[in-house]
Amino acid sequence: TVVSIGHVYADMEEVIVTATKREQTLQEVPVAVSVVDEMTIDRARIEDMFDLQGVVPSFEARQYQSSHDATFFIRGYGNGSNNPGVEPSVAMYVDGVYRSRMQSQLMDLPNLQRVEILKGPQSTIFGKNSSAGVINIVTKKPSQDFEGKVKTEIGDYSARKFQAYMNGGLTDSIAASLSVTVNKRDGYSETMFDGNLDINDTNRKSARADVYSELSDTLNVRLIYDYSDVD
Repeated sequence: TVVSIGHVYADMEEVIVTATKREQTLQEVPVAVSVVDEMTIDRARIEDMFDLQGVVPSFEARQYQSSHDATFFIRGYGNGSNNPGVEPSVAMYVDGVYRSRMQSQLMDLPNLQRVEILKGPQSTIFGKNSSAGVINIVTKKPSQDFEGKVKTEIGDYSARKFQAYMNGGLTDSIAASLSVTVNKRDGYSETMFDGNLDINDTNRKSARADVYSELSDTLNVRLIYDYSDVD
């Protein structure tokens, strides 16, 4: 009697993260990390950090009277005293650059490659204001392939959003990308003062220019100009 046993092999996609400020696989990183990739962000229609809490366990974003008083919580830890003078305990980095002001952390998320949520104290590598964790945002590097995208959305409360993105090579060794976002929406409620003005509205504008060059096998240069206006 011959018994044949079949084996089924499943290919697992390797997830590369920079949670320790160098590229490693998610299995190698000795830190609790939740990774949200580009496909998840697109399918879940994540536009900013408040939407991100719907797909990341133990991550919470709160906003009090205004964007000045917004704050992040990881595993229930964070500074939620509703005091703009209190420094945060969850740090945000975009392409390795620290965002110190909360207003600069509530921007629309453009051209993302992935978002890494590092849970627990990270002060050894990321310094102060990371005692509860770190939000590490990694955007796409410009490539030589020419591509463009334009997207327009409308919704309730006069919501309208416009996004434009263009990427391509300038020379054989230099690539660049440019993106623009305008996001507006009327408020959900009105105040009795100042002529019944809407409150809790959205009025955000942002632009981003990115230039990337591989000068040699060991030297890469990337210049990013990032502008945002949150009213």
